[in-house]
Amino acid sequence: MDLSVIITAHKEGLYLYKTLLSVQKSLEKLSKVNTEIVINLDNADKETKRVANLCKRQDLRVKLYDVSFGNPADNRNDAIGKAKGTYIAILDGDDLISENWLSSAYDMIKQQHSKDIILRPEAHIQFGYNEPNYAVWRMRSSSDKAIDAVQMAYWNLWTNCMVARKDTLEKVPFRNAKNGFGFEDYLFATETVAYNIANIIVPETALFYRRRENSTSMFHIDTILDYSPLFDVSYMQSIPLQKNEPNRQPLENIKQKMRRNFKRGYRFAFDTAKKIGPINRVMAPSVKKILYKKNIQIAGQWLIDSMRQINAIDNQIYPTEGVVALMKFHPLTLNPYECSYGVIYQQLCHQMSSNHLDYLFLAPAMSGRGGTEKLIANYIKALKKVHPEWKIGILSTQPFNDLTIDYFNNLDVDMLDFGRLTLGIGNYEKDIIWSRLLVQSKVKRLHLVNDEYWYRWISRHKVLLINNNYKINVSLFMREFTHEKGRILSFADPYISEIWPTVNKVFTDNRRVIDEALENNAFDSRRMVVHYQPQDFSEMTPPKDIETNKPLRVLWASRISHQKRPDIIKQIAKKMGSDVTIDAYGIIEKKQYTKNYFSDSPVCYKGSFSGISSINTSQYDVYLYTSQTDGLPNILMEVAAAGLPIIASDVGGVGEFVVNNKAGRLIPVEDINGYASALRYYKNNPMQAKKYAKEAQRIIRAQHSWVKFEAAVEKDIE
Repeated sequence: MDLSVIITAHKEGLYLYKTLLSVQKSLEKLSKVNTEIVINLDNADKETKRVANLCKRQDLRVKLYDVSFGNPADNRNDAIGKAKGTYIAILDGDDLISENWLSSAYDMIKQQHSKDIILRPEAHIQFGYNEPNYAVWRMRSSSDKAIDAVQMAYWNLWTNCMVARKDTLEKVPFRNAKNGFGFEDYLFATETVAYNIANIIVPETALFYRRRENSTSMFHIDTILDYSPLFDVSYMQSIPLQKNEPNRQPLENIKQKMRRNFKRGYRFAFDTAKKIGPINRVMAPSVKKILYKKNIQIAGQWLIDSMRQINAIDNQIYPTEGVVALMKFHPLTLNPYECSYGVIYQQLCHQMSSNHLDYLFLAPAMSGRGGTEKLIANYIKALKKVHPEWKIGILSTQPFNDLTIDYFNNLDVDMLDFGRLTLGIGNYEKDIIWSRLLVQSKVKRLHLVNDEYWYRWISRHKVLLINNNYKINVSLFMREFTHEKGRILSFADPYISEIWPTVNKVFTDNRRVIDEALENNAFDSRRMVVHYQPQDFSEMTPPKDIETNKPLRVLWASRISHQKRPDIIKQIAKKMGSDVTIDAYGIIEKKQYTKNYFSDSPVCYKGSFSGISSINTSQYDVYLYTSQTDGLPNILMEVAAAGLPIIASDVGGVGEFVVNNKAGRLIPVEDINGYASALRYYKNNPMQAKKYAKEAQRIIRAQHSWVKFEAAVEKDIE
């Protein structure tokens, strides 16, 4: 047998017959070649079986098999094993081929000296459901392995339509994309390139790729590609970064920002157009024209002729004069390194210190030395102690600033600047890049530190993550409220409830947040664990006496934001008058406040700070904390370690450290008189204030030791 044409089918129904007609028409030009047609039906429905039997009755070359694999990869491998031909042509059961495809590919592969090659059609035409105007793509041959790796890190260059020697396909079989990992043809294509099997385009041939509403490709848009040696981290690290790589530094001027936002808008429009039929029909042509303007090429007459020939088989391909006039090629690329998304993935690989990660923090925006940074740093230090062999990484949705980089610089951690590299691109592209890194870095332990992007991604892929045994830990800090008193803004309900099946453990820094979560949710309390954040005992400063003959010197250090309630200290300062001086430190949230916010009050704004250690705490008598919502903030332990007595708002888990009337004073958030009264109490009772400060330091030693924290991490993080 010279040539076996394999058609794999499942639920193609009537379309299978059109595919056979297309194959028969293409085989007419190979009349002197001994051929067979192998149809493998994988758990086919009744209609598809009926049509397949009709095909067998009408064409004696048809060999029909019923199989039960449940996936296209094993189905194709089985059909290849049954095929008798030296050469194999593969086609899906609802696609069509140009009349010259089989003859041109057969003649070309017979002339090749190398056995291990795979031939592909030059043109890929999408038609059918949601493709009223056709999407015409010009495929390219594989070139340099490194170039292909960068390009294919974002998209597949070829479909399942191919001609190859049987022994070639047996060397590199199709691999079942297990447990929800999608697109076995993509995986197969990457492995052929990885094993140096050339993919060669046959000129002036075409595949007509049918898009159906219920087709597999419509349901696997968001699936993650399984591990491929082509995208192995070590291999990507061996490819030098290109000098002309995209500049992903923050954009500086208005013109650049406008250009970026315009492009993002059209990207969103295009993605929307692909998914929604009515919008597609109106917007898709113009959007595609704008997005691909530089790369558009006029379709050749040969392609138009091929479409008109196929029209005799399937009139969904209907090249009217108007359609023909508009029809253009969209090349996958002209410049081998034009695929900036693939370059981004390569850059992330270069930022890794090895070829794998054992534990990865998925972080939100970080400012430098805030609570989020401190929490992540604590976990890293503990993990390095209990699992010194682990490779640990941090991936942030926002660019790392210099302060953040400096903060983690000495912790032997891979900082993957995902936020900076992906500036200006949409979530769809981000998902592809991040998913590729997830699989290829072999990391199975993820630690989500409160961020909406990661919650959304996990929710979308939760079945896949469960089936592949990913361990996802979540750090939860507090319940949040709007400025409308008592109205909950966010907590576990919209986020953690959605991803709960994927969650291994929820870590909090206080007990209260767990109690509140269990009030309205049926969470398994055994999977919610308190990890009191540790404090270094060596940094303890003995509390000093408050000088009663001078104004009380009050320190307030926090972000200048609505959450932290700077308006309260302005009211306190006015109420206390000359009895106190209040110095405020913190980064100003520019969307909420200006640098002149405190100019109308006695409060003295001292600018930003990078941790309590950057402030001379010895010049203050009391630390004042007025946050409206919080967990158990690290700064309270830091000021307690510095020897300052504390007055704090009674929110979140604050009371688990600042035990009221034992380790400090707790005040209802809005109680200005309560804050003022507590300040006067400290001034009039300096020995009691000192006693509170000592008790706070005792709690640090008992509750917030590194020994206890490391033991908890070792127990709860597998």
